[in-house]
Amino acid sequence: MDITPNHIKILKEVSECGSFSKAATKLGYSQALISKKIKQLEVSLGTQLLTRTPGSVKLTNNGRIVLSRLSNLLANIEKIKEEFELSNFLDRTKIVVGTTSLILETWSKHYTHRFSLCFPGREIQWEKVPSGSFFSNTNIELDLLLDSLSAYEEEHHCNRLQTHTMNFVDFDPNIRYDQSTISINEINFENVVILDEIYNYLTREQSFNKKVLDHALVLNNYREVIDLISNEYKSTILPSFCQAELRNKFELSSMAISNTTDYGIYIHVPRLSEFLILAEGLVRSFNLEENFYEFPKPKIVQKNYHTLDKNIVRIGIQQDSLGQVLAGYGVKYVSDVLLSSHCNNSDFINIGVEENFDFQVSMFASGELMNRQMQRDEIDICVLDDISLLNNGSSFFNDLSFGSKLIGIASYNVSGNDINVVVPKHSSISSISELRRKRISVPFGTCAHRFLLTSLATCGVNSECILVDEDSRTASISLINGSIDAHVCYATFTPLLVGHNFAKEVEQTSATRIPSIRGIVCRSQFIKDYPKSIIAYLHSLVLANRWFLANPLEAANILSTWAFFERSSVIEFYHPVNGSKIDPTLKPQWSYLLKTLNRRLEGMYGISKFDVDFWIDDYFIRLVYNLLKLDYHFQQISLSSELTQSYFIDERFSRYLESFRN
Repeated sequence: MDITPNHIKILKEVSECGSFSKAATKLGYSQALISKKIKQLEVSLGTQLLTRTPGSVKLTNNGRIVLSRLSNLLANIEKIKEEFELSNFLDRTKIVVGTTSLILETWSKHYTHRFSLCFPGREIQWEKVPSGSFFSNTNIELDLLLDSLSAYEEEHHCNRLQTHTMNFVDFDPNIRYDQSTISINEINFENVVILDEIYNYLTREQSFNKKVLDHALVLNNYREVIDLISNEYKSTILPSFCQAELRNKFELSSMAISNTTDYGIYIHVPRLSEFLILAEGLVRSFNLEENFYEFPKPKIVQKNYHTLDKNIVRIGIQQDSLGQVLAGYGVKYVSDVLLSSHCNNSDFINIGVEENFDFQVSMFASGELMNRQMQRDEIDICVLDDISLLNNGSSFFNDLSFGSKLIGIASYNVSGNDINVVVPKHSSISSISELRRKRISVPFGTCAHRFLLTSLATCGVNSECILVDEDSRTASISLINGSIDAHVCYATFTPLLVGHNFAKEVEQTSATRIPSIRGIVCRSQFIKDYPKSIIAYLHSLVLANRWFLANPLEAANILSTWAFFERSSVIEFYHPVNGSKIDPTLKPQWSYLLKTLNRRLEGMYGISKFDVDFWIDDYFIRLVYNLLKLDYHFQQISLSSELTQSYFIDERFSRYLESFRN
């Protein structure tokens, strides 16, 4: 018999545990299998490896020799296996979720978006599996399993997502019930058609005689059940989440069944799955209803202000940059809600932050204009795209001291897919390298501007092009009348320009795409004089990010009315798969990116070399995370805001947001 790595693994575990039963428990095997594998190994090597005494198992001399020589081999095999598994994991683009006919046809349709948020960058593929299936007894390779079974299996972890009452549903339009509940013993099952998984669910109940179920007709497909009972006016038993869809299509009556346990929806994850952490975020997200985060829309009043009012924080954002909106108007919106609800945050009071702050947001035509306003002390906080960030750092750097600090990140796109190049509809240009000596428009100071500069430099044509400062709305006219040869814009504008036949998109290579970020900078003197204002701003920023993630449609609708962007553009820009992410933490990758851009763009648009690491200051964002009982380090090492969404909905944070229910 051949020796496998599993034989060595079992021998090592038995040696460390000193017991066959303990090793079996740790490895998830039966004790009989452990004994069998050890015996096979001893027969294959022709020597005894273990001495067995009452209450103890020890290695023989030969056993120690075998283990010492093969342990490194086992470790190397495990390491190689992990590397291959990680490589395969990163290469995959889908998550296969197995579920029953009932959950697939009804419940899953309402929560696919939430799965996409919690598993960013992955396509959710739903697969129908028989009720009671687990990972080992299905022909489909599953990553996750949704079922009504709460039984724990050695091969997977199980957590409850939701529970729903069981209802008796009658499709006869002539029948109306006076009572709101019914006992299962009162149901005449001769006229009942039920789904097989509901039948299996009911057979596990202890509150009634199971023989009555024999009179019911049992089918294994949800749609077949609905078609039959709706055509023949029969009855069925379903969990409450099915009723909303059915009431929109049929005239029916329903009563809650009083003596059955609630129907639970459980998620099962393989014990060694890479998705365990992400699945935990999904589980925690179901602890709160979506409308828990619905914010009332406050009345926003623009006020005159003066620099001596310590409760006023003046914020500037660029009107053409979608990625800055949430860090501007989103922060103001959430702050106004907190103020109008008279929320009493004991954590902030304990550190002396008792004032109410008025965040006043202004939109500017360019990042350069904002930087000049900040130098004149007319703006306290600026939200800037990466090229304007570098201009800010260069402008405020003086004799190894800074007049500004980078205190957080508004949004980012790791792959740089948020920028596109378009040309007139009938243009022959098909690549960036063909833009030599062409007239190109772009909103100056934005990530699109930086993208254009770095892309042209990569193609070696940067000094031969004419650049024009122009927003996408104006560029649509320029593309039509032929006054420009190309326009660089955010990807959300591309469908609008192409859809209205103003332009066509130019294909790009991965070599021209680098991450884009929008940072938040603050005057150093303002930080020194009013540190509580910075804490309050970053606190509202974290809440605004959470509000958007919980209610993207509502949030996009509100933000679009203030920032003059299309609602669809906001949704597309922050799309959970390919869109920009919202995460205020200052990651090591951003320091490296800014230093690289600082070196490559030196001498252009007022950018000079400066100490990027010294400019970055994450003290206040760390403090805010600590006050909210959030794990800053865990978020910092993640490159997706949705990855760590579970940290926003623990018990501590839930109690803090209690004031937003009304």
